[in-house]
Amino acid sequence: MDNEIRWWFTGFEEGLGALSEEERGTLLRSCAENCLQMGMLDFYRGVQERSGGDIDGFFRALGEMGGLETEIVRPGKEFWLIFHQCTCSLHTQGYINSSLLCECSRQSVLYILRELWPDKSFVVDPEGTILNGAQDCRFHIVEREGA
Repeated sequence: MDNEIRWWFTGFEEGLGALSEEERGTLLRSCAENCLQMGMLDFYRGVQERSGGDIDGFFRALGEMGGLETEIVRPGKEFWLIFHQCTCSLHTQGYINSSLLCECSRQSVLYILRELWPDKSFVVDPEGTILNGAQDCRFHIVEREGA
């Protein structure tokens, strides 16, 4: 790893910590959207298409893939998305180890859901992540009522 780049990310991580939660969300939303445009959004679109556009089918199909699991709490309304490892390159390549980066993952899940179901609105809450010491990254997803 390039020490100069590692040094830069140390400052970036400190800057993330200095931002308000809203500012951090705005910054990392842009990062998440850009990252997903590199191919993963197409992957999730394919899963949605194979599921016939059904959100429960989408989560069932994701749960059948390796590396993650899902749970349908209330059909069509409430789900768990659980990743068994952090796949963010910024973390896996040793640039950032702060749980502040997990906001990017939360924003990624929100972006995917907005793109696939634009007529719905969701709340995504991380309920423990690997970077904050949990065994896996657990995202609780609930459709907002009246959205």
